[in-house]
Amino acid sequence: MLKRTLAVALLALMPLAPPPEASANAFGHCAHERDVEKRVVACAKAARSTSYPWILHWVYRELARAHRERGEVKQAIASYARSLAAQERAAVRRELQELSQLSVTDPQPLMETRDARIELLPRH
Repeated sequence: MLKRTLAVALLALMPLAPPPEASANAFGHCAHERDVEKRVVACAKAARSTSYPWILHWVYRELARAHRERGEVKQAIASYARSLAAQERAAVRRELQELSQLSVTDPQPLMETRDARIELLPRH
């Protein structure tokens, strides 16, 4: 009787669960969304939905690039650091170092690239 009650309760709750493509959709928007505001939201959601280091690596890298486009240097640096914490990559380390040098020497180039979608590495 208890097993039957639990099975009925689980069946009743199934429609409330998000569909499996909802989290996959966040990863797709994180990687391909043109609107930087939507990309930031999608990347933040994607980062919360996985614990795999090889996935977190690129999610945080894409989030850093989106923050950089918005001119949010501190958030970009933090996201690059999270990407490197998830998985060390020389290319991400270079992007972080270049951003750090730009933010220290002259913040003007960052503001000029805010809407230019400049990318140091090709997006995957």
